[in-house]
Amino acid sequence: MYTTNVSSLSVLSIKCHSCTLVALPPLPQLWQEMRRSNPHMKRILCRTTMPGEKKQTVYGTTYTVLAEPEVSAELARHAHAQTIGATDVVSIQPCPTPAERSQDRYVVADWLIKDEIWRFHAVLDGHAGHDTVEHVVATLPTAVHDALVAAVAAAGPPDVPALLRKAIADVDERIGQEMLDLFPGGPDALAKMSDDEVASLINDGGVNSAKVLRCMRGSTVLVALIGPALDVWVASLGDCQCVLGTKSASGNWDAKVLSSNHNGANTTEAARIRSEHPGESECILRDRVLGAIAVTRAVGDFLFKLPAIYTTRVFLNAKPGFQISSKIADFLGRNLTPPYLSAQSDVQHIHVPSLGAADVFLVLASDGLVDLSGDTYGLDHREPEIGGKKWIQTLSREDRTGNAALYLLRDAMGWDADSVSSLLTVESDERWMDDTTVIVTKLV
Repeated sequence: MYTTNVSSLSVLSIKCHSCTLVALPPLPQLWQEMRRSNPHMKRILCRTTMPGEKKQTVYGTTYTVLAEPEVSAELARHAHAQTIGATDVVSIQPCPTPAERSQDRYVVADWLIKDEIWRFHAVLDGHAGHDTVEHVVATLPTAVHDALVAAVAAAGPPDVPALLRKAIADVDERIGQEMLDLFPGGPDALAKMSDDEVASLINDGGVNSAKVLRCMRGSTVLVALIGPALDVWVASLGDCQCVLGTKSASGNWDAKVLSSNHNGANTTEAARIRSEHPGESECILRDRVLGAIAVTRAVGDFLFKLPAIYTTRVFLNAKPGFQISSKIADFLGRNLTPPYLSAQSDVQHIHVPSLGAADVFLVLASDGLVDLSGDTYGLDHREPEIGGKKWIQTLSREDRTGNAALYLLRDAMGWDADSVSSLLTVESDERWMDDTTVIVTKLV
């Protein structure tokens, strides 16, 4: 048995915190600038409202205040809220413009392997376009499943951490190798080709185009694999977040972050990259790799993994290209000793029964939930433990009912009808909030 639920939500524009290679929407940009000066600033100018009233956000856009039960129904609709077995899921991008639809993907699957159920959950956060994240959601679950089947069939317990690391790294390596195989002579042969020859080869509107575009876009990866004995392995690549919530016999709740925070603001990650590129003072610049991309680990994003000639001769000749190709020049001169981005995931393991907990649930979220939490609770990417604790506190409330992922999303949006309306009904063709996906699954 192999049952799965894979999200089909998709989008074209890059998120404001991920990469500076494309145009950044002005509304999130302005909001982030205002929040930096006052992280606890509210989104709206006034909270005294009437249903149907038109109001303005702090950055001057208009929204309509919804009343109950309409605001709850609209939030559930926009968030595509659903329950799959013991798992609640939401995934939201409220901007109605087709080109702004969500680049987040998720997978919730149960696998029957040797008469035992393994549960596979994943949140994939795409950036710069859909091509890479679509490829990852189509290939990674199968890669993990097939490797797990082989490992379980072999003698001895499966090495799950190695299995997960290899599956994720292999998906990334194949993406790069398929593009490199278009130029069997390597960089020297590529340098001798004319732009017309390169463009003719890569812009075939089919297989070759797809291979190149998968290298130009990127995706973070967060995977939770739950074994039959309630062993939980979490593999993280990028800046999505996973938190385990446990309730002791005495009734106290505890939060444990099971993911890593792979971005340039993480001092450990920044130090790692600097150590791998000695003498390159701008390999991390403004908390970004080469001053351009926030995440330090991802699938795709081969602009940061290959010699610069592949960007100047291949990626800049591709169609569709980058929204603002001139941004490439801002960092390309810093690309001296690639790769700068890694596809090696961190894996953490926990055996749930050993915790002796009376209640346990697992939260997986794209960093859109971190952004919303920052807006509402005054948190940021540098505080995953504090943010995770807040999420567990929210989900452990005695009066919580219904879809747990939807409940957590609404709380991070400010909860009251006015705050939620200010994120659902904005009158703008440009996105005003990040793609946000949340998976909450009950383990005990």
